[in-house]
Amino acid sequence: MRLRGCNPNACYPVASPIAHSFAGFWTFLLITARLKVRLITACRQYLPQLVLLVLLANLPDIDFLFGLATDANANALHRGFTHSLAAAFFVALAVACVWRIAGSFWRSATLYFLAYGSHLLIDLCTGKKLGWNFTGYGVPLFWPWTEKFRSPLVLIVGVKHKDLPTLFSMENVQLCLYELLTFGAVTAALLALWLRHQKNRAMSHDRETEPRAVCNSNPIQ
Repeated sequence: MRLRGCNPNACYPVASPIAHSFAGFWTFLLITARLKVRLITACRQYLPQLVLLVLLANLPDIDFLFGLATDANANALHRGFTHSLAAAFFVALAVACVWRIAGSFWRSATLYFLAYGSHLLIDLCTGKKLGWNFTGYGVPLFWPWTEKFRSPLVLIVGVKHKDLPTLFSMENVQLCLYELLTFGAVTAALLALWLRHQKNRAMSHDRETEPRAVCNSNPIQ
């Protein structure tokens, strides 16, 4: 089954939701870094916030649905307005008006912008061949200016999606596994830094409270 009306030149590979979901989780770590709880506890306690940030990290690809709705072609509108800094800015402000995830309006909007913008950054580094080769597909960062910007460094090849057999091909399974391992390794490194930060905060707190405890145990006569 081929996507109806799909232009072969437009059906270039895209980073899968695996990569984008990991990036949304990285944004969530920025919130939990200030909490005095374990990460697993934070994930359970703030699950709606985590889900929201992951959804925002995947949101730019909603233009696939817009393409299907308007032209019966999932790629017709892909990498248009939703893949721009303007879209990231407006979405961040709109969501912050509804839910201030980090207390203040602007802190919340900044987190939303980072989650949404992570998608643009990943797409900037998606291209035909891994390495420093200037083969990136590009995104219109400064829409409505149609010029597409691309990173000279390609970190993701992306999954092919021109038809269902291609979408569920073994090649795509291997590409998804590559994203899982690569972004999983980055996540492991970030978690190590997160745990170190939490440990340093706990030690600092203990050093501050210890003199107070000594003073309380030796009151002035």
